[in-house]
Amino acid sequence: MAWRRRFGPAPPSPMSISLRPDIHAALVDDDVVVLDVDGDDYLCLPGLAAIWRGGVTADGVIQDTDLAVRLSEAGLIGPGRGRSQTRSLPPAAQSACDQPREPLAWRDIVALTGVLWDVAFHYRGRSMAQILRFARRRPCGAPTSRAEVVRLSTAFERAVVWLPLPAKCLVRSFALLRFLQRRGQDAHWCFGVRTWPFSAHCWLQFDEVALDDHADQLRAYTPIHVA
Repeated sequence: MAWRRRFGPAPPSPMSISLRPDIHAALVDDDVVVLDVDGDDYLCLPGLAAIWRGGVTADGVIQDTDLAVRLSEAGLIGPGRGRSQTRSLPPAAQSACDQPREPLAWRDIVALTGVLWDVAFHYRGRSMAQILRFARRRPCGAPTSRAEVVRLSTAFERAVVWLPLPAKCLVRSFALLRFLQRRGQDAHWCFGVRTWPFSAHCWLQFDEVALDDHADQLRAYTPIHVA
């Protein structure tokens, strides 16, 4: 994804002024950072945080006329409703990375084989929208076990060094999520941003437990989307 500013069409009529459904936003100090899922893009709107707080509702309705013009110029307005606030999730306070790495059971090994299939056919060459849609075929919130999620995450950490996967956080989190799902578990997929300099990151989380990163390293990121 690129880090850029962009300008597009004229603003729509007042009756339909809302963020697109694939748009997610985070307020970082004085700035607004936007994740455009369909566009595979992050955008920065410098100095608009104060206006955003009072001019955009939680369900993405834009109530400030001047802000509506700016967001339309950035191509962020469209039919449907986006979200101006990230789904509530407690900050990570613990990490599975700090737990002893569990050995793989034979069912875990079978699941890992399936994960490589998922990466090859449902991650590589796919857009972010396609990846998120595939990963969320099984709704988050299905019955899960915290102990089993942590055990599987530590087992994955033991095995991942042997898998033909790049170190990129997006593919690692996708692979772990699919591993959990193939073993009947689930987790939230969190996306975060920081600015000046800009950086985007993603990780998996179950309640307040980070599954594939250390909790203290995640404090630098403001959540922008939780899938």
